[in-house]
Amino acid sequence: MMEDYKNLPCPLQVMSLQVTPFVSYRHACACVEGLIDSGQKAYSVAVNPEKIYKANNDRELADLINSAQVFICDGIGAALAVRVLYGRAVRRITGIALFFELVKKASEKGWRVYLLGASPESNKGAYDTLLKSYPGLSIVGRHDGYFKNSGKVIEDINRSEADILFVAMGSPKQEQWLSENRDAIQASFCMGVGGTFDVVSSKVKWAPAICRKTGTEWLYRLFSEPKRWRRQLALPKFVWFLLKYKLAGNGKL
Repeated sequence: MMEDYKNLPCPLQVMSLQVTPFVSYRHACACVEGLIDSGQKAYSVAVNPEKIYKANNDRELADLINSAQVFICDGIGAALAVRVLYGRAVRRITGIALFFELVKKASEKGWRVYLLGASPESNKGAYDTLLKSYPGLSIVGRHDGYFKNSGKVIEDINRSEADILFVAMGSPKQEQWLSENRDAIQASFCMGVGGTFDVVSSKVKWAPAICRKTGTEWLYRLFSEPKRWRRQLALPKFVWFLLKYKLAGNGKL
């Protein structure tokens, strides 16, 4: 239950999903630090327009995502929805940027990290890059995403005594896996990170800084991978859905 996590801001309901209103990356990291220091178990999911739109038509998906405790505002559309519904600004906290912030904090605090997911090449590449980039970082275990026996993987995670588990399986697979196995995983904080390991290993390029700053990573991905255009149609559909939702009197103003 959310009331057990006193160091976390109260989440805002954005249609069928929730968003945790962090004011900065430092704030988000401090909350994760509080969870780890107190020994609480929680896991984080990224909330973006595509997930909000889909979840409003898929109760099972909504319940799956809402079973988490931390809901980062990963997408300019999600931040827009909070502004439209609540009249307040919420800092966009992208999954990949928060990943790097938490890895940096882990190297400083001595937190033990486990990397789960992606291809064997991306997983190994991310492992090598992180150890080189963050002196003192303790990566106590890793496993690619190609496995059939979750029990053995969880045994390895628990045996490593990891404090943080990063899961790179893509959405909604990673949320499904975390929801099903969270109770058995002893790591204090778990976080789904999608394609982050591909970026860290340089298999995929991270969007330019200007795109990250302006929240137009989706535009960069569209130009980089034109075949994604059908998926990007979810964005205008989301904006139209948000406006109808607000006009129907479901907003909070």
